[in-house]
Amino acid sequence: MKKTFAVLGLMLSLLVAFQGVAQDDKPSKSKAKKELSDADKAAQKAARAEKKAAKEAAMTPQEKAAKDAAKAEKKAAKDAARAAMTPEEKAAKKAEKDAKKATKEADKAAMNGTDETAKAAKKAAKKAEKEKDAVAGLKDDKISKPAKKEPVEKVAKMPKEEKATPADYKAPVDKTTKGPGGATVYVGPRGGKYYINKNGNKTYLSSVKN
Repeated sequence: MKKTFAVLGLMLSLLVAFQGVAQDDKPSKSKAKKELSDADKAAQKAARAEKKAAKEAAMTPQEKAAKDAAKAEKKAAKDAARAAMTPEEKAAKKAEKDAKKATKEADKAAMNGTDETAKAAKKAAKKAEKEKDAVAGLKDDKISKPAKKEPVEKVAKMPKEEKATPADYKAPVDKTTKGPGGATVYVGPRGGKYYINKNGNKTYLSSVKN
């Protein structure tokens, strides 16, 4: 009986020891995987640089000049487009760039890092997405908001003139009102008031025409 307990105790000790070794081995495997991934990236970067150098070495001076000119033109167009952007558009572009960067870092952390690192990266990516949506919403509100209408200045309406007839001189006189220069004011059949200027033209003082 004592022998049986001793065997069981030994087996339990071995099991606990094996689990501890396995857990200690996980970070080293993750670290080795990350180092391998970094080495692959470095190799790919070096290969791209070598390919680019070989391509440039094979180019003629005219081709190099044309490439540089096209690159400069592209940069100038990009700078002009950035200068023409409104503050809201610049903020939206920056928020979108930050969101993409945070998402990329979250994916990288999920692949190579620990669970805590991946969670933190995902949280940062989510926050960046919210900020991007908020800036985009503010931009849309500013675009959709109707522009304030400028007040239209009222142009003074010039009194209408027409040639006076003999009957216009015989109309009733409004003794309470005087025209320019003390001219006599007459009242037409429909209540319109007018005076007759020195040129013999009838000029209305009110909107009601006789």
